[in-house]
Amino acid sequence: MKLRSLFAGLALCFLLVTAWAVDPQIYFSRKDPVAKVLVREINAAQKSIHVLMYSITDKELGDALIAASQRGVDVRIVLDRTQSFERNSIANTLKEQLGPERVVFRTGKGRGVMHQKLAVYDGLTVTLGSYNWTNNAKANNWENLLVLRDARVAEESLQEFRRVWLSPEPKAPAPKAPATKPADTGKKTPAR
Repeated sequence: MKLRSLFAGLALCFLLVTAWAVDPQIYFSRKDPVAKVLVREINAAQKSIHVLMYSITDKELGDALIAASQRGVDVRIVLDRTQSFERNSIANTLKEQLGPERVVFRTGKGRGVMHQKLAVYDGLTVTLGSYNWTNNAKANNWENLLVLRDARVAEESLQEFRRVWLSPEPKAPAPKAPATKPADTGKKTPAR
């Protein structure tokens, strides 16, 4: 009897954990408090937060990342280099507060960009979607955010984070040499 109760209890726990692990949540910026959802996930992290983000201008999210780092969470961020120069970017503030070994910049090949919008929390939860961590996304854009609590998705997302984090900065294509014209000496070449 006790053994049957134990197995029933374990089965129920497995079902609850499995249901939690595969229940995705989706949020839309024009109707849901997406930034608050992200702050909740950042504040809940206990071990690590790994972020691939095209642009960050939302100070509330930046402050939450800094606070997470101060409480001992391993915060690492990859940002698009071109966006770090934008007027409202908090990229340099994050780099100063978290350290240059915690915030790196990447670009795509040629004119490409590091356009991902993904974060992995404690190796278990993933947020991704069109939502940049920006004031514009919060106040003006039509954006979406998925929250996934799935070990396989989290592991694949961490692998992608590591791939981008460890990748060398792509080299800019070599500039083409301008076509040279013969110097004009003022002398006419005789016709043959």
